[in-house]
Amino acid sequence: MTYDPNDPNRTKPAEQDPAAPKETYVEPVERRSSPLPLIIGILLALALAYFALTRFMGNDDEVAVEGDTTTVTTTTEAEEAAADVENAAEETAADAEAAVESTAAEAEAAAENAAADAEAATEDATAEVEAAAEEAMNDAEAAADSVATEAEAAADSAAETAQDAADDAAAATESAVDSAAEAASDAGTATENAMDSAAETAGSVADAVGTAASNAADAATEAASDAADAVGNAVNDAAESLDSAISVEGENTTAPAN
Repeated sequence: MTYDPNDPNRTKPAEQDPAAPKETYVEPVERRSSPLPLIIGILLALALAYFALTRFMGNDDEVAVEGDTTTVTTTTEAEEAAADVENAAEETAADAEAAVESTAAEAEAAAENAAADAEAATEDATAEVEAAAEEAMNDAEAAADSVATEAEAAADSAAETAQDAADDAAAATESAVDSAAEAASDAGTATENAMDSAAETAGSVADAVGTAASNAADAATEAASDAADAVGNAVNDAAESLDSAISVEGENTTAPAN
């Protein structure tokens, strides 16, 4: 399942929820190892030693017969060893009992100290949680008041902005209507002026065309007359030249008499 930060039903982490109780770290109490297994082992070893001495050395007198002589030997060393072992066992038992009592007292004192420390830590944690919850509630209330104030100010500002925008739009609409009326009037005037100018221009063009046609006709008539005169002159010149040529050729062909 993916984590959606926009999901309204998601559970907030404990570190982000100010109302969630905070966990307080309680340092664990160091427990000392019990000396009972060592004491029990020592007692068992002493008991085995005592059993071995009493079993294999014996407490009765030994009678040794060598030939005709009877010798009676008393095992005082075994008795002394057994007494020493018994004394050592009693001393060890007393020491073990004292050690057990001391260990029990120390364990009880450590348990009482741990309980007192845990109780103090719990009280401190409870006080911290209550203070954090109260502070979070105060912060949430202050944030809600601030948000409400900002929302009210934003609503007032938005209303003023909307009113100003409506006034500006109405003024702009009125100005646009006036501008459109003026533009329509100017367009009508310009159209009328353009029609008058076009009529005047058409009359001027017609007059210019008529004048140009008349001038062109006169010029063509003059050009035709000039061309006819030039042709006649050219014909006359050609006839004169022909006559001159004929007379020169006749003079050249008549030889003088010798």
